Amino acid sequence: METPVRWSLKVSKETDDALRAHLGQAGGRKGDLSKFVQQAVEARLKAERRPAEKSRQSAGTREGLAEALAEIRARTGSLSKARFEKLVTEAVAYARKRR
Repeated sequence: METPVRWSLKVSKETDDALRAHLGQAGGRKGDLSKFVQQAVEARLKAERRPAEKSRQSAGTREGLAEALAEIRARTGSLSKARFEKLVTEAVAYARKRR
């Protein structure tokens, strides 16, 4: 396990109250506040990184397509073929409706 780093953060009283109430309702324990902040930061960094990574890839290149396919396969490897095909069909129908 990595050695934790201590942060000192300032948030509004309202944010503190809301988060502590949320953690308390979820049966929060010692360390859950730190876990919550870490997960939130990781999710934000991942979300901000994703568009930057996609903009660097050319959609029309074989390399970009190969990377996208590898990512999709990694995320859907546990799905059955039938379930995967159903999800693809639903996604295509949804996209066509939104045009």
